[in-house]
Amino acid sequence: MLFYALNYVYFYLKAGNQQAVHSSFVYELYTLAIQAKKEYYAFSELENLRQELISDRTELEVTDFGAGSKHTISPKINNNSTKKSISKIALYSATTSKKGQLLFRLVDYFKPKTILELGTSLGISTLFMALAAPSGAQIITFEGCPQIAEKAKENFEELEQDNIEIIVGNIDKTLPKNLVSCPSLDFVFLDANHRYEPTLDYFNQILEKCHNDTIIILDDIHWSEGMEKAWKEIIKNKKVSISIDLFQLGLVFLMKDQPKKHFDLRF
Repeated sequence: MLFYALNYVYFYLKAGNQQAVHSSFVYELYTLAIQAKKEYYAFSELENLRQELISDRTELEVTDFGAGSKHTISPKINNNSTKKSISKIALYSATTSKKGQLLFRLVDYFKPKTILELGTSLGISTLFMALAAPSGAQIITFEGCPQIAEKAKENFEELEQDNIEIIVGNIDKTLPKNLVSCPSLDFVFLDANHRYEPTLDYFNQILEKCHNDTIIILDDIHWSEGMEKAWKEIIKNKKVSISIDLFQLGLVFLMKDQPKKHFDLRF
């Protein structure tokens, strides 16, 4: 936690706001989507769902595929136990309101037709994206743990979202074989194994399905030294033009008509 806290202080001191942005594309994105204050109908609906989950003491058998998975990132959860309550997963592993609302605004802003997510958890982040997606959009989300995936499916049904396909199993195995038949990707959210090698591996695999206008978002880029290292390598990739560090999330763009530039922005 000390590593994370010190990183945040350093980031906050160097990060800017819209006045530090000398790119019309990033300026509009930052002011109209990232920092926008507009409230959407879906926000209260999803926060009600979150509170339902936080109140649910049902225990699930958690299948964990690595120390960096999103189900073990909080020391407050007993990692020696294979059972975890829905309440604790909702509190410590599901995406936060701030991140979820940003995902909603980004999907609403870019209107992607094909969305891919790695790390469904209870499906809150998935629903933020699904509720903002345009008509006919397809959301494909990968979750390693079968019981957590089942609960996510229940949440999708509760909110009547039938445009979501959930793929269950070890992402190291399910991602390569499903990417073969996957359509070109417009919007990607990486929130699965929070370690250096898996993060880079997932990014490089997904890159093969991306196009000029694809948006890739990475969660917890400063969570550990490994995640920071992966993030730094990703933004150096020759296919990446614009990268935006919001501390909690990292945004990557592949637009060939944009000069390569990095931004540290407060969020």
